Amino acid sequence: MRWIVNIALVMVVGLGVACGGAGRSVDVHDVAQSAWYSVEEFYYDNEDTLARRDIAVVVRYGAGYVADSVALRILCVSPDSMVVEEPFTLHIPHLGDMHPEEHTFLYRRDVVLGSRGRYTFRLSPEHQVAGISSVGLIITEPQTNE
Repeated sequence: MRWIVNIALVMVVGLGVACGGAGRSVDVHDVAQSAWYSVEEFYYDNEDTLARRDIAVVVRYGAGYVADSVALRILCVSPDSMVVEEPFTLHIPHLGDMHPEEHTFLYRRDVVLGSRGRYTFRLSPEHQVAGISSVGLIITEPQTNE
């Protein structure tokens, strides 16, 4: 049954990337044993050093999730080896009757990635969190209200 959910998630993410255009990057990783406890690493190859971007964290979870929030650390290594790490907390709502659920949390808005090349992002939970099945990073061009 879990493999069906994973295939559906890959199809949804693939459709989002295909429809999102060149300004959208989505990368989602399944975590081991439906509990998130290890570092998940994501890469973003930046070509445009002037464009503004929004960066978000996406989490997929099921009925086994019982926490009120998830404290994590987000580390970013730029192509010129600059390292920035900071805490970030996800306030994930409980499910009710729907299983599984997915939520996206805005991490940074209107960020300019000023170096050309590969950025590395590492998401690390402060503690093991049961019930989380996938974690991802979404980088998009900000939506304009014209």
